[in-house]
Amino acid sequence: MNKNKNKNKNKKVAKYSKKLARNIIKGSLDASAWSFSLLLFLGEATIETFLKPSYYADLPSGNFDILQPDKLKKKKFEKNTIKQSIRRLQKQGFVEKNGSTYSITEKGKKLVNYVLRRKKILKQKWDKKYRVVIFDIPEKIRKERDWLRSELYLLSYKQLQKSVFVSKFPLTVDLIKEIKKRKMVNYVNYLLVDRVYDMKNK
Repeated sequence: MNKNKNKNKNKKVAKYSKKLARNIIKGSLDASAWSFSLLLFLGEATIETFLKPSYYADLPSGNFDILQPDKLKKKKFEKNTIKQSIRRLQKQGFVEKNGSTYSITEKGKKLVNYVLRRKKILKQKWDKKYRVVIFDIPEKIRKERDWLRSELYLLSYKQLQKSVFVSKFPLTVDLIKEIKKRKMVNYVNYLLVDRVYDMKNK
């Protein structure tokens, strides 16, 4: 019973984590993604900090400019919405409370690194070559197939056919390592090509 409970809990955390990462990467900042990103810049903050733009008017840029600080400053949410989002982030283990201030946990920092690696790839200048991922993953490890698809979508891969995806962007090093770790190398091919022809339009 406890095993199933933990399994369901882990699934929920993974789903929430993926949604949070996707929203930050794509710039679709809902209240949770906004609160988490802002907390990353500030280091620590109280609920009141989130409600007063003057506290974060001069957000740093540098490596963090890929998280679009200007976009963060333009967003506004109601106090209750922010409180609920912070509580959710806390419940999922990405944020911790110390007294009246909140900060990002080690688990949260791992998510930050995951996001930064993908944002950096998506900001790279295109080298005029396409990356093609072809896979034939057995039904018995369907969850791994679903995981790979979701990772490819995050890197702006488009589906050409059921198990063929193409993008201008390379796979991240950590994603390739994860494919190996999940023992999927026998089912996945990664190609670099000069051109992709659309025969329907020829």
